[in-house]
Amino acid sequence: MKKLVLLVAFVPVLAMAHDRVSKFDKNEDRVVDLQELRLNCEINEQLFNLADKDGNGVLTNVEMRVAKSYLFKTCRKEKKD
Repeated sequence: MKKLVLLVAFVPVLAMAHDRVSKFDKNEDRVVDLQELRLNCEINEQLFNLADKDGNGVLTNVEMRVAKSYLFKTCRKEKKD
Protein backbone atom coordinates (compact mmCIF):
# COMPACT_ATOMS: atom_id res chain seq x y z
CA MET A 1 0.00 0.00 0.00
CA LYS A 2 2.83 2.42 0.82
CA LYS A 3 4.40 1.84 -2.61
CA LEU A 4 1.11 2.67 -4.29
CA VAL A 5 0.78 5.91 -2.33
CA LEU A 6 4.34 6.90 -3.25
CA LEU A 7 3.71 6.15 -6.91
CA VAL A 8 0.49 8.14 -6.96
CA ALA A 9 2.24 11.07 -5.26
CA PHE A 10 5.18 10.93 -7.70
CA VAL A 11 3.15 10.92 -10.96
CA PRO A 12 2.02 14.58 -10.67
CA VAL A 13 5.64 15.65 -10.11
CA LEU A 14 6.66 14.00 -13.38
CA ALA A 15 3.75 15.61 -15.19
CA MET A 16 4.65 19.06 -13.86
CA ALA A 17 8.26 18.61 -14.97
CA HIS A 18 7.14 17.60 -18.45
CA ASP A 19 4.80 20.58 -18.60
CA ARG A 20 7.73 22.91 -17.90
CA VAL A 21 9.73 21.44 -20.79
CA SER A 22 6.75 21.55 -23.15
CA LYS A 23 6.25 25.27 -22.47
CA PHE A 24 9.70 26.07 -23.84
CA ASP A 25 10.33 23.17 -26.25
CA LYS A 26 9.45 24.74 -29.60
CA ASN A 27 10.88 21.99 -31.81
CA GLU A 28 9.26 19.24 -29.69
CA ASP A 29 12.43 17.22 -29.08
CA ARG A 30 11.59 16.93 -25.34
CA VAL A 31 14.58 19.05 -24.27
CA VAL A 32 15.17 22.82 -24.16
CA ASP A 33 18.18 24.57 -25.64
CA LEU A 34 19.39 28.08 -24.88
CA GLN A 35 17.68 29.64 -27.90
CA GLU A 36 14.32 28.11 -26.97
CA LEU A 37 14.66 29.34 -23.41
CA ARG A 38 15.61 32.84 -24.57
CA LEU A 39 12.30 33.17 -26.43
CA ASN A 40 10.62 33.80 -23.05
CA CYS A 41 13.49 34.37 -20.63
CA GLU A 42 16.32 36.85 -20.35
CA ILE A 43 19.04 34.36 -19.53
CA ASN A 44 22.76 34.38 -20.17
CA GLU A 45 24.82 31.43 -21.31
CA GLN A 46 26.58 31.06 -17.94
CA LEU A 47 23.30 30.57 -16.10
CA PHE A 48 22.10 28.10 -18.74
CA ASN A 49 25.37 26.15 -18.45
CA LEU A 50 24.99 26.04 -14.67
CA ALA A 51 21.61 24.37 -15.13
CA ASP A 52 22.93 22.01 -17.83
CA LYS A 53 24.49 19.52 -15.41
CA ASP A 54 25.64 17.02 -18.03
CA GLY A 55 27.00 19.71 -20.38
CA ASN A 56 25.20 18.46 -23.47
CA GLY A 57 23.81 21.88 -24.45
CA VAL A 58 20.16 21.13 -23.64
CA LEU A 59 18.05 20.98 -20.51
CA THR A 60 16.02 17.94 -19.60
CA ASN A 61 12.94 18.04 -17.43
CA VAL A 62 15.06 16.97 -14.44
CA GLU A 63 17.66 19.70 -15.02
CA MET A 64 14.92 22.31 -15.38
CA ARG A 65 13.24 21.17 -12.18
CA VAL A 66 16.50 21.25 -10.24
CA ALA A 67 17.36 24.74 -11.56
CA LYS A 68 13.89 26.27 -11.24
CA SER A 69 14.87 28.47 -8.29
CA TYR A 70 17.25 30.54 -10.43
CA LEU A 71 16.53 29.66 -14.04
CA PHE A 72 13.02 31.06 -14.44
CA LYS A 73 13.25 34.32 -12.49
CA THR A 74 13.58 36.33 -15.70
CA CYS A 75 10.89 34.52 -17.69
CA ARG A 76 7.68 36.09 -18.78
CA LYS A 77 4.52 34.06 -18.86
CA GLU A 78 4.04 31.87 -21.90
CA LYS A 79 1.51 33.28 -24.31
CA LYS A 80 -1.24 30.98 -25.52
CA ASP A 81 -1.16 30.36 -29.28
